[in-house]
Amino acid sequence: MTPSPTTFLEALPASDREALLAAGHLRHWQAGEVLLREGDVATGALLITAGLVKIHKHGRDGEELILSLCGPGDLLGEVSVGAAATRSADASALLAVEAVSVPVADLRALLARQPRIALALLELVLARLRVADQRRLEFASAESLPRVTSRLLELVERFGVAGAEGTLTVEMPINQEELASWAAASRESTARALRTLRELGVIETQRKRLVVRDVEALRRHAARV
Repeated sequence: MTPSPTTFLEALPASDREALLAAGHLRHWQAGEVLLREGDVATGALLITAGLVKIHKHGRDGEELILSLCGPGDLLGEVSVGAAATRSADASALLAVEAVSVPVADLRALLARQPRIALALLELVLARLRVADQRRLEFASAESLPRVTSRLLELVERFGVAGAEGTLTVEMPINQEELASWAAASRESTARALRTLRELGVIETQRKRLVVRDVEALRRHAARV
């Protein structure tokens, strides 16, 4: 299968990884629980060790806007390194989540002692800025089909499991309405995009499961701006 993108934790040498995990304490959340809430004072960061989290905001009309999905190895709340920082979005558990919570004082002290962690954090922030810029271009210029396809590609590249005959399977952590939100598309256009990909033989959709039969075709349909 396609190699998964490197997570924050995977980017660290073993000694730094151990130091970061040892700096916090383990916490657990059930599916549906809020890990971080927009507007709250950032008291620390969370390093996900198990489960899946959606990062989301709510528009003025109350509609949910999904920004990203995060899983094991991802760092949430890196904004806490800044002085008097507040949470910029909600983080909610899609599945049962386990994460190491590192208080802001301990995180700052660790960054001062372990420069490789500080460098990895800087690279993480820059990468997220690049993704945000790419998304703005994508939403401005791409139609619904490539936007939906791009989000499906993100899912399978990060969480997909290799199957027979080169297929990739991912347990769908979000429903069609949430996929539409993540792709900045209407529910109707998202349904049409999924139907088109099915008719072309690129994907199969099952109950809470996505099977990609042709990964290269999925990439060709994904937005490239």
